[in-house]
Amino acid sequence: MLIVIIVTLCCVILAWCGKKNNVPYTGLLLSLLLVCIMGLRYDVGIDYPTYKDIYDDPYSVDALFIEPIWNIIIGLMRSIGLQSRAFFFLISLVTFIGFYKGIKAMSPHFYLSLLLLLLCGFYFESANLLRQYVAISLLFAGFHNFLCGKIWKFLVWIAVAAFFHTSVLFVAPLILLSRLRFPVFWLFAALVISYLFGDWILNTAIELVMPSLKAIGSYQYEIDDFESGANSGLLKIFYHLVVCSVMMLYMKYKRAVPYPFYILLNMVVIGLIIYNVCYLFMPARRLYLYFFPYIIILIPYCLPWFKYGSRFIVTGIVCSGFLLFLIKLYADVAYHFDIQFF
Repeated sequence: MLIVIIVTLCCVILAWCGKKNNVPYTGLLLSLLLVCIMGLRYDVGIDYPTYKDIYDDPYSVDALFIEPIWNIIIGLMRSIGLQSRAFFFLISLVTFIGFYKGIKAMSPHFYLSLLLLLLCGFYFESANLLRQYVAISLLFAGFHNFLCGKIWKFLVWIAVAAFFHTSVLFVAPLILLSRLRFPVFWLFAALVISYLFGDWILNTAIELVMPSLKAIGSYQYEIDDFESGANSGLLKIFYHLVVCSVMMLYMKYKRAVPYPFYILLNMVVIGLIIYNVCYLFMPARRLYLYFFPYIIILIPYCLPWFKYGSRFIVTGIVCSGFLLFLIKLYADVAYHFDIQFF
């Protein structure tokens, strides 16, 4: 998959340059390419075999535990003779459109945010968590309504996203909470506490809320079960270095910060706190993905605080760090594609 990573990154950079030189349709062509690369993959992603079985056998055990809307969609697609390939393509299309729409509406620098979408791994991770990423992308698409104070419109987006993955209902209160303007010291303290005592907080919460899980230890994962970068803890440290640096900049240039910045910062910090606390509880740890991807919007907002020449250095350092982890995570993953929709 290393070749896929290189190709996608090069295409984003080329499209970025093309846009600066007024080359027409660069955004459209790039979007089509990214949708096809992820949509035409075959047997790529942890959940791929499970969803293929769900599509091919609507009476399978796994099909009983997904949201009803998925069975409706699968039934409609099967009725017109489409194979599972079309199902994966549809999911990739919806997911990318959601992120594309969100970036277009919220980011001060479209191509940098799109590049970070790839570098931070969210684009490639969407191959692993299909249903959840559809919900994540729908919330991302409608989040600009939340930033503009159109809460009722955003609640509609939440309701729609919940049809595709019910976990949205668990995170919705925290998303609404992000509109509160917390002191930066509180955010920093919460981040430090969750980093140092996250495992203890998780164990205590499990013991109080669901002691049966504590008794059998079924919620705990071994650290070696994680992908490279996560099991060493380096990725976790890198996340904190980036977010803490952003908070320091926020404190320094607070008077020059645009309105949505603090909401985006709250979202990213909440996501990182969930990541820390649920680090060894993978099903719950995935909830951080409803929050942390807003870092691709947050980082471009920080660039005007640097001198013009320094912006390239800062962007290069951040992008290089994410790139190293991206290569470590996905370089050895085999990539195949298939275009047989019928």
